[in-house]
Amino acid sequence: MTTTTRRLGSIDELGFSAVLSDLDGVVYRGEVAVPGAVERFNRWQSEGVPYCFVTNNAEKSAAAFANKLSTLGIACTAEQVVTSGDVALEFVSGKYAPGAGLYVIGTQAFKARVAECGFALVERDAVAVLVALDRSFDYAMMTAALGNILGGADLIGTNPDLIRPLADGFEPGAGAITASIAAASGATPMFMGKPDPTIIHTAMARLGVSAADAIMIGDKLDTDILAGQRAGVTSIFVETGVPIDAHSTVLPDYLLARL
Repeated sequence: MTTTTRRLGSIDELGFSAVLSDLDGVVYRGEVAVPGAVERFNRWQSEGVPYCFVTNNAEKSAAAFANKLSTLGIACTAEQVVTSGDVALEFVSGKYAPGAGLYVIGTQAFKARVAECGFALVERDAVAVLVALDRSFDYAMMTAALGNILGGADLIGTNPDLIRPLADGFEPGAGAITASIAAASGATPMFMGKPDPTIIHTAMARLGVSAADAIMIGDKLDTDILAGQRAGVTSIFVETGVPIDAHSTVLPDYLLARL
């Protein structure tokens, strides 16, 4: 870090009236809450500080993430969660006609959401290959994606995250799957979610706040922090998730050991 980034002893040193936060690595790792995170968000809830979670994870719906947070002990509704899946579905709904065929890589829950938006889930002759996190991803799926892209389909990734934090380490992210398909096909993927600021703007609109009022908390420089900066929001890197990339050109406004 350079002198342009200040290390905080406590987040209470800052002045703000709304919180935007990543989930994986900031609030929890896998199914386990990050120490201190539940207490911090409960404090903000009791103080009337509004918060919204912005996650590049498109595995589940906003309601499912809200339920997970509630189970961990954080008060949360579906309106307080914006996922990269939400942003991706809004994008494809505006770009392709209803009934268009999409080849989707992702969880069954994500595929069901795509179908609910009026698209056909197809294996070939797709107008786009839409990629989310899928732990069953294999060579056959890459081959199908390749065939569709060589046939003219667009390549769309819900997010560019290469790795995700787990309770006991890390796993490849949806960005790694998309990157493998891009390498095979030569296609340039269109990525939704962070670092594109759309997800941040959506969250601020739900809270009814401006960039000057909010902070963005994350554990990835090139997604969380960059998205916040592109949206004009004060950025805070918390060191409980993905290790900081010393080679990144993205510098957060503040560095924090934990919430």
